[in-house]
Amino acid sequence: MEPNFTPEQIEMINRIVFEQIEIMHEKVAEIIADTETVAHQRLKDNGITMTDFYPANKNFLMMALVQDLIDKVHGGDKDLAKTMITMEAKRLNISVNVEADKSR
Repeated sequence: MEPNFTPEQIEMINRIVFEQIEIMHEKVAEIIADTETVAHQRLKDNGITMTDFYPANKNFLMMALVQDLIDKVHGGDKDLAKTMITMEAKRLNISVNVEADKSR
């Protein structure tokens, strides 16, 4: 049985959930910035100075997080992974050919 919410309750649910999502986004951005800073400092402390290339850069760290989250959502279900990637491509208005490799 699905709950029946009033329009006011639906508005409140949406407001609360999206407020929390925004807080989550802010925390993740802070964590990524901190991770980037700490990784570069640790490299420097170990005698590795990067001037043109930063292995723990923001984009790389965000993609590592995205990959982990995608893996957690599909949980090994290749068809679900294919659907997720296809939906994201559509959201971005790009064309992709996604086939699940059943051999893995």
